[in-house]
Amino acid sequence: MEAISYRLIRNEPGKFEEALRRSGTIILNKNGEPFAIVLDAANESPESLLRLVSQVRAQMAVAEMRAASREGGLDRFTQEEIQAEIDAIRAKR
Repeated sequence: MEAISYRLIRNEPGKFEEALRRSGTIILNKNGEPFAIVLDAANESPESLLRLVSQVRAQMAVAEMRAASREGGLDRFTQEEIQAEIDAIRAKR
């Protein structure tokens, strides 16, 4: 995987295409910071790639929620405490 400046796309598109063909995946940097990932979709269905990206984003969101739960100590709740929280929320409805 290569990392390049996004300006390369505008200034030297041929080099960008060559790098993408060579590595298959490129990280685009803006001001030295990564801001996008480009995948070579020449031999893939765009729909299947987008589906995979959506799945990965969902997995990342779940991982972030689990980490936040652990940091907040919520992973140590007992079943009774969990049920009490559920009951309290339902009672407000």
